[in-house]
Amino acid sequence: MHRTLPPTATLAIGARSGACLAARRKAMRGTGEPMGIANNRLGLSLIVLAIWTAITIIGGALGAGFNGSSTDPLGQGVHAAFVAAIVFLLGISFICRWNDLGLNAPVSMRSLSVLWLPLVHIAFFCCVMMVFGVPAPGVTASIFINTLLIGISEELMFRGILFKALRSRCSIRSTVLISSLLFGFVHLLNGLSTGFIAAIPQAIFTFCLGVLFIAVRIRTGSLYPVILLHAGWDFCIFMLDASPGGQLWSVTELYILASVLPLYGLYLLRGSGTEPSNSGTA
Repeated sequence: MHRTLPPTATLAIGARSGACLAARRKAMRGTGEPMGIANNRLGLSLIVLAIWTAITIIGGALGAGFNGSSTDPLGQGVHAAFVAAIVFLLGISFICRWNDLGLNAPVSMRSLSVLWLPLVHIAFFCCVMMVFGVPAPGVTASIFINTLLIGISEELMFRGILFKALRSRCSIRSTVLISSLLFGFVHLLNGLSTGFIAAIPQAIFTFCLGVLFIAVRIRTGSLYPVILLHAGWDFCIFMLDASPGGQLWSVTELYILASVLPLYGLYLLRGSGTEPSNSGTA
């Protein structure tokens, strides 16, 4: 014999179920993402990475004409592909409500102290440029703008969108490894315009630099310091390549000089189980 619940009990159960559903919806909204996207963020981020790569690498190679020349084209005007890549990433982030990419102030001014070693390298490169001369003003301006665009685009993709997507599914160590491997692999595709013999060592060292960049991202809780560090590093490297006196160092010598940087990144990552807290979105 079935027992019928009194009307008051039925109403109570219904109200409790409704409250649970409302709480679940509120929690999903709290992530800043639509409910359908929240459970597929990593997969969507990988699709975004593929499209971004096509825009940046293939578009850049088309702009360079696939000439296979070792001459870097960054001093030959602003690259539209870099601008398009940034617009694409910002648009996707807005549509998906990814408000946690790190577009906020660092957790503290003290956290910026982790930049001291890479800044020493950049200062040294700047001193070398002053001694051996800098390219023509137009070339310098083009390199400055393009490297800034590269810094914004690549950090939004790898230490912003991809980093947060991987952290939603992976441990911090797996996140560092996977994002750095993908960062290096994408740079291997530069071989479409520069030749793969030159792109292989660049990809290996870029993987190592990815460890440093993600360490700075974690320790500062912000993308802005990493963007400026990335842009400053690229600016110095391309300026040295375009020096009136010719290339000052071989690739091997330059990488040996900077080999301490990924080791420093590993040092910064010690005990990094979580990101630092921030009153804003991090």
